Amino acid sequence: MEAQQPLPPPPKKHESMMKFGHAQQQEAPDFSGITTDVNTLSRRLRLLEEGFTNLRRFFQVTEENAIAKNKHFSAEIKTISSDIMEMRKEIQELRDKLVFVVRELQTVARKEEVKVLEKYINLWNPMKFVTQNEIEQIINEFLEKKDSAKKEG
Repeated sequence: MEAQQPLPPPPKKHESMMKFGHAQQQEAPDFSGITTDVNTLSRRLRLLEEGFTNLRRFFQVTEENAIAKNKHFSAEIKTISSDIMEMRKEIQELRDKLVFVVRELQTVARKEEVKVLEKYINLWNPMKFVTQNEIEQIINEFLEKKDSAKKEG
């Protein structure tokens, strides 16, 4: 920008004065002061126009940047929202599985119950139990011996 120069003083007013009975010849108006004023105002007007043009460009760039940032942030917010929804679904699935595991564990025998069963099994000693077939075989052998003893005797 150019340095501003002080305005020149306003042009002098020319009054045509008439003297009694004599008409004074009018001098040609001095336009040099007016021309300087118009040039100065024209220069100032151009400087103001340049300033407004620069401000318009600045605001346009700022607005474009704001719009670009807004689009970027909107995209990020959508991505984060979808991630949050996915995490919520995963957490709900984990809760459901945990509830299932808890229900299954409630049906399982406790350590104390297993120990009681172990004591009864050791007391009864089922390895010494006989099967129904073995009993029938023993009875049949016993009856055969009895019958053979009666026949012999």
